[in-house]
Amino acid sequence: MENSQNSTIERLRAAGLFTKGVVYGLVGILTAMFAIGMGGDIKGVSGIAEFFRKQPGGFVLLGLTALGLAAYALWRLYETFSNSDAIFQEDEKKTGKRLRYFYSAVVYGLLAYTFAKPLFGGSSGSGGDSKQDALGMLLQQSWGVYVIGVIALLVIGQAIYQFYRAYSGKFMKKLDEHPGQHYKNIKRAGKIGYTSRGIVFALIAFFLYRVINMHSAEAFEGTKGAMQYLLKFEYGHILLAAVAIGLIGYGIFNMMVARYTKYATLG
Repeated sequence: MENSQNSTIERLRAAGLFTKGVVYGLVGILTAMFAIGMGGDIKGVSGIAEFFRKQPGGFVLLGLTALGLAAYALWRLYETFSNSDAIFQEDEKKTGKRLRYFYSAVVYGLLAYTFAKPLFGGSSGSGGDSKQDALGMLLQQSWGVYVIGVIALLVIGQAIYQFYRAYSGKFMKKLDEHPGQHYKNIKRAGKIGYTSRGIVFALIAFFLYRVINMHSAEAFEGTKGAMQYLLKFEYGHILLAAVAIGLIGYGIFNMMVARYTKYATLG
């Protein structure tokens, strides 16, 4: 029975990681194309959903991606609540891991919904307007700025964590003990991938700070705004291309982890 359960979890993990890798890889490719003037877009994950919808057989692609991201969310939920008898006897480090896994499950569950929504007649949308609406509602409350401030701190914490993972190399713990010739390639892809994610999260936290400072929800621009902000710098297209390459690297990293690692519980 336990072997059957582990086999199911392994399938969810592998399918989820591979799908996550494909999505991030495509985000990076479309962003790189935009940076060098070959079309593409900078809408992030919602742009991929829109891209799939316009392709022949797009609804199949949307459905498969939604299922893959849902598998990732389910795997993270399992990670959150596995060995539940030990939850109240764990140290802070393992409790922190469970919270990160739960956060990841929620985020990728919502991304799965983004890809599934067009299948039921909805629009994938950019998500920017809905986030601005939510921030606008918070700003109307006397305590709203404090909530936005907490969100901004969480996002900047996520950015710092991405940089930490990139330069500590601890993300390599996901690999088997003997990954062979692929070890260096996976590590290189992971480093540039986590660095790019850190940059994007840092810019989104900056936009949240502007929302508080300007007391205007319109100051929040999301992933697309983060990409556009890079273009304001000298050699901005080079910066944007570098971030895009990092996102491609992160996609490759996830696909290689899906291929060359095995499932291990929170132990």
